[in-house]
Amino acid sequence: MILVRKPVPTFRDHARAVRREPTCDRLLLRFGPAALWLPGVAFMVAFFLVPVGWIVAQSVLDPDFTLKFYQRLAGAPEYALVLWISVKIGLISTLFTMLAGYPVAYLLVIARPGVRAIMMAFVLLPFWTNILVRCYAWMLVLQTKGLVNTALIDWFGIAGSPLPLLFNLTGVIIGMVHYLLPIAILTLYSGLKTIDLRLVRAAQGLGANPVRAFLSVFLPLSLPTLRATTMLIFVLSLGFYVTPALLGGRTEITIAMLVSTYFSDVLNWGFGSALAVLLLAVTLVGLTIYFALERTRAEIVAP
Repeated sequence: MILVRKPVPTFRDHARAVRREPTCDRLLLRFGPAALWLPGVAFMVAFFLVPVGWIVAQSVLDPDFTLKFYQRLAGAPEYALVLWISVKIGLISTLFTMLAGYPVAYLLVIARPGVRAIMMAFVLLPFWTNILVRCYAWMLVLQTKGLVNTALIDWFGIAGSPLPLLFNLTGVIIGMVHYLLPIAILTLYSGLKTIDLRLVRAAQGLGANPVRAFLSVFLPLSLPTLRATTMLIFVLSLGFYVTPALLGGRTEITIAMLVSTYFSDVLNWGFGSALAVLLLAVTLVGLTIYFALERTRAEIVAP
């Protein structure tokens, strides 16, 4: 038997084949990939890069190039304190959001389809309510004569005087966790549902109790999703404005509140832009650290 070896097609052969195909197919082969990524790139440039670039430009122009807005930021310790308050609120709200969201996401993964549908409806319910309505509802619940203090004092007799739950850090954290919790649950669930539960059942079949099977098998497999969701929630919490403004006191001033004040009330767009750039820089630093740690962890796992 004589084996005939077919020649390997070259780029010229491929070009001739493309020219022999219909015009529509040639256009798809040539411009198809660009047609897929071009709309997304154009959207990001028009609605993200251009506005952010304009904000950055305003922070260094008055009308000529200047760094006086950043010098003002560096020279006043009050702005460093406001930045720390923003980061502190973000860290605390992220911590409580993840502590409350992870168990719910895990229950969604292991629940039966009917129960999961009911739970998902309750998770999605806050999205149907405006954030202002939610904040005013919390003001009614947390105020001095609100539902919580009435229950603690009159119904159960636990507290002798009303607890300070509003217009302070406590009120801000409660409102932010309530807003961020559905986002965290949905993000966690999308990652946790890809974990093969047969691995957990196999661990239980080998003698591990449910708690040890969860801690030894499911939790380690869920750590990438947990880290990514934690970073997402923290980034979202840094830019909060409505909830701290309504539920926080005069001492809980965030960078986002200052940006809104300088843009809308003081009309100092240059300094407001510098504050916005500062907030963006903090977010980028956090993302850079996160991705660097993830890359280092990946290199350690798979050298």
